[in-house]
Amino acid sequence: MASQADAIEKSLLREIAKAGQALVLEIDAELRKPPSEGGTPVDTGHARANWVPSVGNPFTAEVDGNAAHENGVQALVRYRLEDGPLWLSNNVPYINWLDLATASAGFVEAAIARAQAAVQAQYDRLDIQVQTQGVGTFADVAGGFAASNLASAYSPFGGDT
Repeated sequence: MASQADAIEKSLLREIAKAGQALVLEIDAELRKPPSEGGTPVDTGHARANWVPSVGNPFTAEVDGNAAHENGVQALVRYRLEDGPLWLSNNVPYINWLDLATASAGFVEAAIARAQAAVQAQYDRLDIQVQTQGVGTFADVAGGFAASNLASAYSPFGGDT
C-alpha cells in the first residue's frame, strides 16, 4: 500500500511532466506560426518544417516532410520525467542565420519567451525556466559569431588576413 507521501510525489511528478510537455509543444507552436505572428521566417517553409521535438536526446537530422515532427509530438504525448530531457531542435544549416541576421532576428528567443509566459500562467505553482545556453544553442552560437566578428575586426594583422 502506497503512503500518502508516495501518492503526492507521483502526482507532482506527473504535473511537472505535463508542464514540460506543454512548454515544448507551445514553443513548437510559436515557432511554426506565420512570420507575421513571430514564427520562423519562411521562403520555402523548409526551416519552419524542421522544428522537431524529441525526448531524451536532441533530434539530429535535417528532414523533408512532417513525419519526424509528428513522431516527436507523439513521443511528447507519452512523456514521463524518467524518459529524460525534452528537446526542440532545428538542423537546417541556415537556422542560426535566420535567427541572427534577418529582419526577424531573435525570433527563437522571442518564441520561447512567449511560450514560457503562456505555460507559466497555466502552471502558476511551478517556476518554469528554459535552458537555452550551451554548446550548439542559439545563445552559444550568437556569442561565437560575436567573438569571431570582434576578433576579425581587431586583428593585429589588418583586415586582409
